Amino acid sequence: MINFRLYRLAFLPAVLALVVAMFSLEGAPEALEAVDPPTTFEGDRAFTVAQQIASTAPDRAPGSRGDEAIADLVVNRFEEVPAGAVSEQRFEASIDGEDVSLRNVLLTLPGDSAETVLITAARDSADGPGAAASAAATGILVELANALRVSHEKTYVLASTTGSTPGAAGIRALVDGISERDAIEAAIVIFQPGAGERRSPFVVASSAGESSPSAQLVRTAEETVAVQAGGPTASEGAFTQLARLALPSGLGDQAPLIADGLDAVSITSAGERPLSVADAAGLSGATVDEFGRAVQSTIDALDDAVAGPAHGPGSYLELGDNLLPGWTLALLALALLAPALVAAVDACAREARRGVAVGGALAWSAVRSLPLIGALAALYALALLGAIPRPEFPFDPGLYELGARAVVAFAVIALVGAASAWLIRGRASARRAPEAASAALGAVGSLACLALWIANPYLALLTVPAAHVWVLACGPRSPIRRALVVAGALAAFMLPAAALLAVADALALGADTPWIFTLMVADGQIGLLTMLSTSLIAGSLVAIAALALQRGPGTPDPL
Repeated sequence: MINFRLYRLAFLPAVLALVVAMFSLEGAPEALEAVDPPTTFEGDRAFTVAQQIASTAPDRAPGSRGDEAIADLVVNRFEEVPAGAVSEQRFEASIDGEDVSLRNVLLTLPGDSAETVLITAARDSADGPGAAASAAATGILVELANALRVSHEKTYVLASTTGSTPGAAGIRALVDGISERDAIEAAIVIFQPGAGERRSPFVVASSAGESSPSAQLVRTAEETVAVQAGGPTASEGAFTQLARLALPSGLGDQAPLIADGLDAVSITSAGERPLSVADAAGLSGATVDEFGRAVQSTIDALDDAVAGPAHGPGSYLELGDNLLPGWTLALLALALLAPALVAAVDACAREARRGVAVGGALAWSAVRSLPLIGALAALYALALLGAIPRPEFPFDPGLYELGARAVVAFAVIALVGAASAWLIRGRASARRAPEAASAALGAVGSLACLALWIANPYLALLTVPAAHVWVLACGPRSPIRRALVVAGALAAFMLPAAALLAVADALALGADTPWIFTLMVADGQIGLLTMLSTSLIAGSLVAIAALALQRGPGTPDPL
C-alpha cells in the first residue's frame, strides 16, 4: 500500500529545514544599562499610598465606588506633577455579564523625544483589598509620577487602569485610545509588587498570542530586578517556551499587549498567577521599595538608550545566549508533516486505481472522530447556555476553581461523547478494500495536522508524530506490529500532553487544569479550528490503534 521510497524521500525538506533552523540562530541582545541607580524613588511614600488605598477602599471592583474613589485619588496626585498633562479614557466593559462604565487615568510627561515609554498599573481588585497587588501597584505608579518629573529624553505615559480581570479591559482600552501607538517603544506593567512572600518569576513576558516581546527589554527588566530587588533571573526551559507558544495562555496585562504587537513586560514580586485574597493582604514595605526601584531603573535604562530595545524575531525560543526564530519552527513542522501527508495521499490514490471507493474510506475515517467532535459541540452548547463561564482571557484562574459546576459540565460532555461513540459503533464492518482504512486514517490525520499548522504551527509541531503513526500499520500483520502501532499512538499523545502540563505548571493550575483549559476553549482563546483539528487527529490515532488490536495476521482492513 505505502510507497516507502516516496515516504523516505519526502523527509529531505525536513533535513533542509533543520539546517535552516541551525543557521538561523541569533545572538540574544545584551540588557540595556541604566547610567545611575534610581535615587528619586521614595518607597516609603509608595507604601503609605498603598496602605491608604487598601484601607479606605477595600472594595475596588471595576466601576465600583471604591474604584472611582481611587481614580480620583490618582487624578489628584497626577495633577500635582508640574509639566504633566492629566487625561482620562472612559469606556464600557462587560463585568460579570453586566455593562459597566469605567475609566483609565493617564499622566503624560513630555520628553525631548516623541518615543514613548508606557507605564501601567491596575488599581481595581476583583476580590478583597489587594494590598500587595493593585494597591501596591498604584502606590508605586503615583510615586513614579513624582520621581520621573526630572529631565528625561523619552516621553512617559503613566496609566492607572481598571477592569484588569477578566479580560484586561482597561489595558485594551488604553492602547486603543492612544493616538500615537507607533511611538510606544516599550510598556512596563507594575503587577502585584508588594508581596510579603516573594515568588518567581519576577519578570513576566508571556503572551496571550503567538508573539514574543523584545528580548532586550526582557533582559533589561531581569537585570534591573536582580540588581534592585536581589531577585534571581530564572528563565523557562526551551520546551516550556515552546509549550507556551503552542498554548498561548499568558496571565497579566502584558499578555494582551504582547499579543497585540507591543513590547511589554510585567515586573512582579509574586510570579505570574494573581495572588489569592489571603496572600494579597500581606503588604511588605521593603518589597514595594525594591520593586518600585526596579521599575524606575528599567525606565531609566530605556530612556538612556539611543534607540528602542532590540526586538529580535517576532516569536522565538531563547536557547542560552541565542534566539531561535519561531518561523524556523513553523517551517520544520510543515516539513516533518509532509512525508506523512504525501505518503497517505499516494496510498489513497493507489487504492483508487485499484477500484476501491476511497471517498467512502475517507468518510469512514473522519467519522471515527465523531465522539470527540460531539463532546466539543456539547462544550460550546453549555457555554452558550451559560452552564460553562466564558470569562474573557486573560482571567484569574483563582476565580474559577474546580467545583460542582465543572463536574456537572464534564459529565454532560462525557455523556454526549459516549452517545456519539455509540452512534458509530458497528458501522465499519465491510471488508471490501484491504489496507484502505489505514491509508484513509493517515490522510485524515495528516490533513488535520495541516489545518492545525494553519491555526498554530507550534502546536502542530508537537502533534507531527501523530501524522506518522499510520505508517507503522502498513505491512504484514503480526503481534509485534500491533504492539508498535499501539505504542506509537500512545507516544503521539505524549508531546501535546507534556506541553499542557508544562503550561499548567507555569501557571500553578494544579487540579484546576482541565477546567481552566475548558474555559479557554469556551471563550475562544483556544480557537475552533484548533479544537476541530485536534479532535480529528486524536480520533484518527484512536482508530488506528483500535484497528491494530482488532485485526489478526492477514486480516484485511474493515471499511
